[in-house]
Amino acid sequence: MNVNEFKTKAHAIKAQLKELTENSFLADYKFHEEMPELPGQYWKFNLSLLDEDLEKEIIRSIGYFSGSGSLKNSNLTINDFFNNNDVVAKEFYTLEENCLFNCLLPLLKNYDDFMKLGYSVTINLHSFINGGDEWLRQVCEEFILIIHLDEENNDSICISTLQSERYKIKIEEPSQTKFFIVPFDKCRYFNNYSRVEGFYDMKYYEYEVAFSFAGEDRDFVEEIADQLKRSNVRVFYDMYETVSLWGKDLYTHLDDIYRKKSKYCVMFLSKHYKEKVWTNHERESAQARAFTEREEYILPIRLDDTEIPGIRPTMGYITGTNYTTSEIAGFIKSKVKGI
Repeated sequence: MNVNEFKTKAHAIKAQLKELTENSFLADYKFHEEMPELPGQYWKFNLSLLDEDLEKEIIRSIGYFSGSGSLKNSNLTINDFFNNNDVVAKEFYTLEENCLFNCLLPLLKNYDDFMKLGYSVTINLHSFINGGDEWLRQVCEEFILIIHLDEENNDSICISTLQSERYKIKIEEPSQTKFFIVPFDKCRYFNNYSRVEGFYDMKYYEYEVAFSFAGEDRDFVEEIADQLKRSNVRVFYDMYETVSLWGKDLYTHLDDIYRKKSKYCVMFLSKHYKEKVWTNHERESAQARAFTEREEYILPIRLDDTEIPGIRPTMGYITGTNYTTSEIAGFIKSKVKGI
């Protein structure tokens, strides 16, 4: 493929992206041949041809677009920048679900000469700002997603996200407290930040709930853990932590989890729970935390009538046999999310 042929094919993709951007999205976007000049936020399409060894890449800009209203982000606000990127990404996924990107299928297949040589052909979407200082421009820069051929049969268009997980962080300044919601890899640009969550300034915990249970009760517990995980609740459940637990001093590590790193501890109490060495260690760590903070922390679920040392009969509990695992998962989610 010669240079003129490459440019011609790239121009055809650009024309199709212009049509999609200006006529298919819900929001009002304006396509630009060149980088927008006015202060604010904009998005950039790149055509990328990357070889299978990830060593050679051909990149060509194939257009830009900007939004209206809050999507302009004329004040160059960090929170608006990343929120706008979430809005744009959601719009792209909606178009993908409706197969509106399939018009790009024959255009990307036109690069079969490169694909035969082991190159992957993708359209990459990035976001930037015009204006601000160098620090702000580094913070407000994100690789959002890639549009590519289906890797199995090349007969459909797929979208893959490149966005990093968002963290809510708190910055204490002499005159005010600021909150930002940024990708986790952008936190390094902020000095003396602490991670928080929720609408209010709530302390962030690595786990919203830690499960303490005996192995004999695993089948019941695992159903609840899986349902919570699907609901995006951060659960400490040992089977999810195989790699992170590998090689650690478990006595010290588990004490840290049940005493410091969890918002709540759910104990599945049974005759088996009472007999196990590790469950007693977890219980003692959780009880130390509950005693220190004097706030509700231990959430007991009784699987039978066995009395457990330190768990008073007057403590509110759920009887596990009275509810389905789905109902119990709902109770836990409501508790940890403050619903």
